[in-house]
Amino acid sequence: MSGKIEYVELRIVDILGRPKAMIVPCDPVDTLDELRKDPVLKDGTSVDGSSILGLSRVESSDLRMRPDPSTLIELPYMMQRTAAAMCFVQEKGSNDSDSFYPTDTRGVLHQVCRNLLTKDMLLKAKVEPEFHFVTPEGEKFDEGEYADSYPASPGVDILLEIASSIQEVGMQPRVIHHEVGESQQEIEIAFDDIRRMADNLLIFKNLARAIAQDAGIDVNFMPKPFEGESGNGLHCHLQLWKGDINLFGDDETQGLSETAKNFIAGLLEHARAITAIANPTVNSYKRLVPHHEAPVYISWGMMNRTALIRIPLFEIGRMAAIEFRSPDPMANPYLLFAALLAAGMDGINRKLVPPEPRSEDIFHLTEEQRKDFDITALPANLGEALDALQEDKVIIDALGSDIIERFINIKRKEWNDYLSEVVTEWEWETYSDL
Repeated sequence: MSGKIEYVELRIVDILGRPKAMIVPCDPVDTLDELRKDPVLKDGTSVDGSSILGLSRVESSDLRMRPDPSTLIELPYMMQRTAAAMCFVQEKGSNDSDSFYPTDTRGVLHQVCRNLLTKDMLLKAKVEPEFHFVTPEGEKFDEGEYADSYPASPGVDILLEIASSIQEVGMQPRVIHHEVGESQQEIEIAFDDIRRMADNLLIFKNLARAIAQDAGIDVNFMPKPFEGESGNGLHCHLQLWKGDINLFGDDETQGLSETAKNFIAGLLEHARAITAIANPTVNSYKRLVPHHEAPVYISWGMMNRTALIRIPLFEIGRMAAIEFRSPDPMANPYLLFAALLAAGMDGINRKLVPPEPRSEDIFHLTEEQRKDFDITALPANLGEALDALQEDKVIIDALGSDIIERFINIKRKEWNDYLSEVVTEWEWETYSDL
């Protein structure tokens, strides 16, 4: 690609986490550093908020997109050199650089971090987005298995191109591999501040789709795209840092700190409400079933992949992390990380104590054993999860009642439409000859 950068794609997301953009011209420049001085990175542009799902009503729709220059990247897939930057949404005319519109999910995450963390604290996340390569007809692209390489995994060149592209825009891919399911892939992205990681996940999905499309295939992030196959998760590894100290590790015992256990207890206490945000689609609950390494029960354990929260093996305290295993790639990452932070900090502030960690295969425990261990279940469907979110004051207070109310209303309609309107192929196969 030659020439100068002449356009900037200013990006926001709707309440579901889908990217939306307005493209504006800039003074032609050769580098992003030059572009950062352009007035467009200060002025932004206006947007009709009523046309963005969950953002604003038609009577208060004149909003402003204020770019965040720290997120500036160049898009590798455009024929015309084009940059992109994430934005905060503000009311038009606002001069407060820290203000945001109450239903701007990116602004919500930044506000939750400001409210719950001191200036020298960070919640960092490492993520494992899973996805499928599929043909234009919606069929599986390959029949590969876990850790297969070429030619059993024929999409490896596309996978590596995605990994290289995200590296070019500042992410650090750690492991790139074929996953358990046929045509299922994973690229693990290294630890970063949750505010940047939320941006990174949007960029990752955008680049993955663009690169796959150029190769003549599609990328599918559905939690359960194929019946009987492994579903796509978004495992989130979390570390709480204060300065250069990881508060989740105990340097004396080289084990988990009490702070980490308090954080775990908070996640467990609010797990049912978090599920509505972490698993926000009807399809999500077809992944959250036993025996496919997706959690079903609210529990935690050391290196236990059947638990909701797993503590990966670590050798020194600064490497300690908490893996929250239920989320899927359909989650809005800004709301997801805001909810995880709110739940974990509630556990720390109230000094909640988690139950004993479980080492057993929780899927194979009897109902009586789970009752004895005080292990309860995640919501079985989107409706149950929305009920739990509606009753969780901690999550609502942290994220804001406006955004939670709109999210619940949109998702409640989706759930009710599925129950009362949709006729599935299973119904045809089961009932058509009765």
